[in-house]
Parts: sequence; C-alpha cells; structure tokens
Amino acid sequence: MPTRITSIVLLLVLTALVVSACKSDLDSKQGDKVTVITTTYPLTFITERIGGSRTTVNQLVKPGVEAHDFEPAPSDVRAISNSDLFIYNHPAFESWALNAATASNNDDGASTVTVQTINLEMAGEDHGGQAHDDSVLDAHVWLNPLEATEQAERILSALSEVDPEGSQTYTRNADALAIEFRALDELIAKRVSNCELDSVVVSHLAFGHMAEKYGFAQIGLAGLSPEFESGPSQLAKVIERIGELGIKHILQEPIVSDRLATTVSAETGTELLTLHPLEVRTKDEASEGVTYIDIMKSNAEALGTAMNCAS
Repeated sequence: MPTRITSIVLLLVLTALVVSACKSDLDSKQGDKVTVITTTYPLTFITERIGGSRTTVNQLVKPGVEAHDFEPAPSDVRAISNSDLFIYNHPAFESWALNAATASNNDDGASTVTVQTINLEMAGEDHGGQAHDDSVLDAHVWLNPLEATEQAERILSALSEVDPEGSQTYTRNADALAIEFRALDELIAKRVSNCELDSVVVSHLAFGHMAEKYGFAQIGLAGLSPEFESGPSQLAKVIERIGELGIKHILQEPIVSDRLATTVSAETGTELLTLHPLEVRTKDEASEGVTYIDIMKSNAEALGTAMNCAS
C-alpha cells in the first residue's frame, strides 16, 4: 500500500509539473514582445516611444561608435534574422543594410519585416528624374523634427503590420510623439530667429535638412562622411569665409575627431561648440539617459549662440 500511495503521489507531482510547464510556456508566448533591430539612435528613440512596453529594441551601432564606419558582424546578421522587424534609414547612410537584411532571411519560413524610414526624393532631394549616387545624399533627416515625424509614421506602419493587436497602442503613442516633435520644431525655430549670422561652420556636412528647415547655411570642414576630410585648399577657403562672415564659433560633433576643428579654431580665434548629428549617442549620453529631445534642444542652443540670435 505505501508503495502504491507513493506512486500515485509521484504521478500527481509529475502531472502538476507538466501542467505548470505548459502554462509557463503559454504565458511566455502570450508575454512575448515584438523584437526590433534598429541601426541608429534616432530610430531607436522613435521605435521605443511608439512601441512602448510591447517591444524590445536593440540598436546595432552602439553608443560612441562612429556610425559612418560601422559594418555589421555575423552576429548582427543573426540578430536581424531572429527579429520581427529590422529598421534602417536609407542606403545613403547604411549601405550594408539591404544586404544584411537579405542575408538574414530564414530558411524555416519565418520572415523579418524590413522597413526603410527615409525616402530622400520626398525629403527635398530632387534629382530631376535622373539616377543618383546614394553616397552624395544627405540622410540625416531626423535633424528636422518634422521629417523625423515622417520616419515615425513608417515605423508606426511597420509595427502595426507585425503586431496588429497593438496597432491602437502604437497609434496613440505615435500621436503623442508627433506632438512632441511639433513642439520641438517650434522651440528650435524660435531659438534661431533674429540672428546676426546666417552661416555656421560644422565638422561635417550632416546638417543640410536642419539648415534648410531653419534658414541657415552650413560650411563644412568635411563632407557628408566625416572621414573624408577637406584638403589644405578647402580649409584655406573655410578660414577665409570665417573671417569674411565674422563667424566666432566652430560647431564640432562629439564623436568624430576634433583635429580639424581644433586646428581651424586656433588659426581663426574661434570657439568650439558641440552640434550633435544624433547618429548615435556618446557612451555618457546613453548611460545618463539623454534623449533625442534633450540633444536637439542643446543643438538649438548651440546654433543660437553660433549665429548670435536674439531669441
């Protein structure tokens, strides 16, 4: 009898464990989040704000890494393959993105939704119907908050496609973010109004969309990719322009080398200020929780100071 009772108890315990395990698996599946891989920080910020608690977002280009130099590792391709959604800007910025997305295709039939958030032809890049070279296009549209709103709309559509049950939540979050973007646009416009100067010297020509929106010209120490530095003759022209225009500041971004900016600053007696292209955050910014909104407000202050604006 004790042996039979022991067997029954053991059977009940095993049954309870199996039921518990099945319930745990079910709860885990019901609690699964949408897994998203992003390339750069603005996309991470937008996706986290729209996705909220329904998403897990991982950014490929880590804080402190120069985004223009990034190349995905095999582990990055695997991460894309295991995700529900892969979000990138444009081949003009991530030339590797489409190849990585293709290489990540699953053999088991599972698919990763891939979304490009920028259409440069819709963002003021008119090529007259002619073919264009992606490498000469300015993909930094997020530096104009209203164009960041267009990126957010594409991310909203992609999240709703991957997770239809969350579409109302995503739409509500996207609407709230759009309000913040409009308020940020108004703040920047006010800060850079009534200025003595209408030109700034920047470490690389990343600020074209911002310049177009807020009515200033950028003079670059380097081109769209900061690794392609200007030669001596171009730097001489920049130094000449600084003197002609009465420019008192050079706007240097926080991650790339400041060698050129420091050299030109010493030559012209100008002061260095930080203007952030927001491709990625610095390690300190990431650890301190500094956001896109925070950095853009700082950018507005730097521009207002550099152009000697009254507001």
